[in-house]
Amino acid sequence: MEPAGTSLVNLLCKALELKGKKEKLYQEAMASCEDAVGRETFRILYEAEQEHEKALSRINEELQAGKDWTAACRYEPSEQNLFQRLAHRISLDHDKLPEACTDEIKALDAGIQLEEACIRLFEEEMQQLTDPFQKEFLRRLSAEEREHHRVLQDLRFYYTDPQGWFMEKSRARLDGAGAVT
Repeated sequence: MEPAGTSLVNLLCKALELKGKKEKLYQEAMASCEDAVGRETFRILYEAEQEHEKALSRINEELQAGKDWTAACRYEPSEQNLFQRLAHRISLDHDKLPEACTDEIKALDAGIQLEEACIRLFEEEMQQLTDPFQKEFLRRLSAEEREHHRVLQDLRFYYTDPQGWFMEKSRARLDGAGAVT
């Protein structure tokens, strides 16, 4: 029978590999994105992945050094919501809606797939666990990945249907003669 932390170390190795891929994708997308909203979104996701990667690397190192699971896994997710961070950093000029770049849509789709892979990884492992503390740890990790997924889906909507995105976010409605706010 393997020690309690061994399966977690294996999980963290897989998660760190996925996070490295996401970090690289977001960095490349941030550098090539011409739209300020997209660039800032990719920057926020890149920074979030860097924070997560540092925290998970620390946990992984402590577990491999023989530290107890409950002592090593004191992961605390960021208090600030990614949507709030994005709103504070961006001011959208409503008269100039973005032109979607094919590369940005491809980067968003790739990011969405990687976020989904992380969510699946954490949730599949969670089903195997019996320790409520370990389950809660993975639930928090999964929740952060879900937030990243929502941000990417929202940006994809912004690029593929900017008018629809604006109508939804501004809570405008149509009265038959045009938009009413």
